[in-house]
Amino acid sequence: MAGRGDSNEKDTLSLALRLMAKEIRKRIRRHPSGHLLEGGDETLEVRLRVPIHQHEGWLENAREEASASLSDGLGQILVHRAVFHPGHLYCLRCASASCEHSLPGNGQEVFAGYGPSGLPRFLDLGQWLLDQKDPRVDLLYETPRRLIAHTTLGSELTTQLLPAFQDADSGYHIHGQVTAGWYSFPTLQGLEESLALTFQIVSSSPPHGQRRFGLNLIGIAPDEQPLENLFDRIGELPWMRPARWAQDALRQIERTTTRNRTLDEDKVEERIEGLLSGLARRLERRDRSRRRRTGHAQHHHRQRDRPTWMALSDLTSARDEDLLFDTRRETLIVLGSRGRAHVFNRAGKLVTSIRYSPASIERRRERRLWRSATDEEIASLREVALASLENERQDS
Repeated sequence: MAGRGDSNEKDTLSLALRLMAKEIRKRIRRHPSGHLLEGGDETLEVRLRVPIHQHEGWLENAREEASASLSDGLGQILVHRAVFHPGHLYCLRCASASCEHSLPGNGQEVFAGYGPSGLPRFLDLGQWLLDQKDPRVDLLYETPRRLIAHTTLGSELTTQLLPAFQDADSGYHIHGQVTAGWYSFPTLQGLEESLALTFQIVSSSPPHGQRRFGLNLIGIAPDEQPLENLFDRIGELPWMRPARWAQDALRQIERTTTRNRTLDEDKVEERIEGLLSGLARRLERRDRSRRRRTGHAQHHHRQRDRPTWMALSDLTSARDEDLLFDTRRETLIVLGSRGRAHVFNRAGKLVTSIRYSPASIERRRERRLWRSATDEEIASLREVALASLENERQDS
């Protein structure tokens, strides 16, 4: 009997660990830079606290703590894996990927090279293709629009850069990039907005460290949101499969250069040039395949994956001071625990649910982008939104 009990306990723990590993893989797939972890050997440390005496609500608290621990751990690994920040460009002037220069001004801009002092330049995708004399630029403005993927070598992006502003400490080097657009995604108001992305192949070679290669994705989602928030709106990100393929190819190049440190640099650049062309072809082919499908499957996925039950719970328990009004978009914000924020339109429809850091929420308050909701707005939201959420939950 004792042996059978031990076996059952092991089976239970094995099942819990397999489910945890499955959740980690799912989050990696959802993350716009999750391809950086494909094929790697990293391990993730997860904080998990389970009370000996289970009280009411313990499971929700433990689940949220474990979820936050997963998100934090993955974020730290992704930052450690490369010198860049997901969605941002590495600014050579500031030696940072989180400064004010590291993001394009809007979702339609792509990276157009460094200035003499290492300051990044961004251009509208259409203007960039014109400057590059790409004959397909007119296709960007046809109906329906086609996605154009354009390759550029790293040497063309750093021609103006003065040697003094190169980052010798990290050995940061751009080998080339693919700019792609337009992608089309919904704003918080439900309107379609065009998005351009820059896929950069970069490497870092610290003086006493291993040379590492990575695929950096640069861009801004609609409503000035991080790219990772797009999954909650549309489901599968259309560039993820090509990006995973490119990252896997880069790992092969990294292994080759690690084993053979005397490998001719021209051969490395030749392989990367072929990789860029392959990535561009896959991005365009993926877009053609995606446009042939109807929008029904994506719409169904959005409706099914929307965290309705969490929004319903947070709205029910929210204090009046947790209900805010977005003055730019004229939407209502419900603040939940651990940085959750649920966005509703005036009709009480849940638009999206995302996470903000406490500092980000406070900045929006200070800049008066978010103000306290009025008594009338609060009463209307509670009445209309609760009924809408409950109906949606029952229908799902």
